[in-house]
Amino acid sequence: MATALAVPLLATWCVSARPALAQNVDRLTGVVAGLAESEQIWSPSVETDRRSGFVIGAFVDVRTPVTALRVRAEGAVARRGGLVLSDFRGGALDGEVQSDYLTFQLHAKVGGSVGPVHVFAAAGPGVDYLLQSREDAVLAQVLIEEHATVMTGSAGVGVGLRVGTFGAEVEGRWVRGLTDGYRGSSVTVRNRSLEWVVRVSRVRG
Repeated sequence: MATALAVPLLATWCVSARPALAQNVDRLTGVVAGLAESEQIWSPSVETDRRSGFVIGAFVDVRTPVTALRVRAEGAVARRGGLVLSDFRGGALDGEVQSDYLTFQLHAKVGGSVGPVHVFAAAGPGVDYLLQSREDAVLAQVLIEEHATVMTGSAGVGVGLRVGTFGAEVEGRWVRGLTDGYRGSSVTVRNRSLEWVVRVSRVRG
């Protein structure tokens, strides 16, 4: 239910952010969707593995006075989490954490074009707001505190194509939790994701 309610919030954010970011300049406005391969980083360390999730949302990408530099603001719903394969003593464990976040990211984007094709690199800060979380019964006894807000950092590279007033991009990026997502009496957990996303946009300017 919380994930479904986040969709109209994202639409409202995209509409309100667009005039604040740019007026009468070259900008891309569109949707973003993709896959997130997420893993949790535990301290003290345990054996973990990735679990599959998703990213779906909207974005605005605007030109700056610097020719090769653009700024991109993105809002999305992202499913993160991870698999836990062992306990702190190395014993076998079959555990899973699933977290749904309302995530906002602000990226500096540097790139260049050859005809309609462009390549780029992007990086910047972000923040994740926890919508809902599910843990296996064993892990729920360890992860006694869920953090409602998580600061993140991300970096990625991609390639795009513009045809007329429409554009499309494919990007691969790392998203890393800079603050704890979960905490227990003697453990902290941070999120990390490898995401592959596709953006479809309309060019305005």
